[in-house]
Amino acid sequence: MSIPPLNLTLSTSSPSFHPTITLHLQPPSSSPIPSSCNLRAHLSLKLPDEVFLDPDELEDKFAGSAISSYTLRSTEGKERFKVHIERPSFDFIHEDEDKGSIIIDLTISPPQAYATITQGRGIMPGELKEVNVEVPLHGRYLAPTEEGERIIMFPEEIRGEWKCNIDPLTTAHLPLIPHTPINITVPTGKHSHQPYVEIITPIVLWLGWGWLIYKIFNLRSRISYRKADMVKDKKDL
Repeated sequence: MSIPPLNLTLSTSSPSFHPTITLHLQPPSSSPIPSSCNLRAHLSLKLPDEVFLDPDELEDKFAGSAISSYTLRSTEGKERFKVHIERPSFDFIHEDEDKGSIIIDLTISPPQAYATITQGRGIMPGELKEVNVEVPLHGRYLAPTEEGERIIMFPEEIRGEWKCNIDPLTTAHLPLIPHTPINITVPTGKHSHQPYVEIITPIVLWLGWGWLIYKIFNLRSRISYRKADMVKDKKDL
């Protein structure tokens, strides 16, 4: 059975340090697909280093959605893979060595529409509907720019295809999906602000330490006075 290629478009939320990418999947016509197929979309998205995925957030975000399963992995091929949430971008820390990119593998099950009437047109039972899936991203700490933002091309690569549940599942040979990358705008610091940051940051840190030391000595003084009052009261008795 021949299934048409996967048709996919992307859209993004407004510029933010926590952008959201929406995947729009248009399922193929269900007429040549038997009901036993249980059609699913298998996708692999390769992320640029400037953004990352929070594994703990994905579990809650994808619950109850069309995403039936997902996996995070690295291009390095390590069995144990951990997302470094607090790590700056490699460009920011001036490392040119390839540390491996994050890849998210998604299995998406398109919902089926029941017999209804929409704008005078009947929807046949079992017809597959368009699927919209949101993927939450987070920006890494980036090097300052003059504009205070950086435009990132997303994603670096998309692979995927429609498969029946009876087909063997593998992400190693998923075909490339022709697509037009979208621009993600991530805020950064500004070069013009750097002198102020270098001056204000240590001042705030020293003020914070000074406040803590003051509170500690103040607490010790209060405890000493309280003990002295207790001793005096005992002598008076």
